[in-house]
Amino acid sequence: MILKTGELSKRIKENEDNLFLIYGEEDFFIERAVNSIKHKYLSRGFETMDYIKLDFNGKSVNVDTIVENIELPPWASSKRIVEVVNFDFDKDSSEKMPGVLSRVPESTLLLFVNTKFDKRKKKLFDTFSKEGVVCEVTYLEESVLNKFISQTFSKSGVTIDAEACDSMISRFNSSMRRIDSAIKRISVYCESEGITHVDIKVVDELCEPDVYGDIFKIMDAVGMGDASLALILLDNLIKMKEPLPRIRFMIARHFREMICAKELGNKNAIMNRLGSRSFVADKLLRQSRNFSMSKLLQLYKFCYKNDYDLKHGEADERASVESFIVLASGK
Repeated sequence: MILKTGELSKRIKENEDNLFLIYGEEDFFIERAVNSIKHKYLSRGFETMDYIKLDFNGKSVNVDTIVENIELPPWASSKRIVEVVNFDFDKDSSEKMPGVLSRVPESTLLLFVNTKFDKRKKKLFDTFSKEGVVCEVTYLEESVLNKFISQTFSKSGVTIDAEACDSMISRFNSSMRRIDSAIKRISVYCESEGITHVDIKVVDELCEPDVYGDIFKIMDAVGMGDASLALILLDNLIKMKEPLPRIRFMIARHFREMICAKELGNKNAIMNRLGSRSFVADKLLRQSRNFSMSKLLQLYKFCYKNDYDLKHGEADERASVESFIVLASGK
């Protein structure tokens, strides 16, 4: 069975599966899923005796080691949990593993957890989905994150406006772990200061700078031909002690991503190619429409000419970035 991120928690609570493949970049929800599995099956006081983690350090799994561990019965828990992490499958293990997965004892729960899984190993992937539960834990859509942030603050009697909410999502790159940590930090601050509403000023004061979001704002101004506003936004970044080399790199990367967006012209295709979130793909697609493809390519090449000149001492760091912004703002 293949599940979406939002379906995994319910599946764990309501069913008695003994094989899971959970993978993806959103480690916050993966950790919660693993903890939920442990809480459900491990008896108190036997958490270490009836649970083992096999870490293969990015190398291929040792099938014999997995078999040895899943065949051991639990001491006092309803299931013995064998968690396999940081794994890969070479040709030999890919051929052997399907047979193991189809014979996991009822007294054992075999759990594979990783940041990625190679779906090209089709027989192996199909066996996981047939014999157990497969879930790729992805970053949540912006609308879902907005709802989560608002609802979490509301539990403390605090409201948050749309601008502040969007800024949190942007500056933490949709990472639930970082967003959750920021919500807790802001909530404590609000309680101590008697604040009942979070706006962008509160978020700016208590969270790290939203550099990625600021680059988008600069590109919005550039796309509209407003060099003055783009330079003001750049100056604000510099005042926040953001290193100029990093700003240059992020601007160059942004133009590369806009070229990709211009070429693909489709949000889902952009997300697949760049691995970006839905709202980021939307913004890239919108911004790319402010430029012709020839203009984007010209500016992208100019980014790297500037980089070459700077490395050879032929240009001033700040003047180079400012000149580029003025050039890019011209139609």
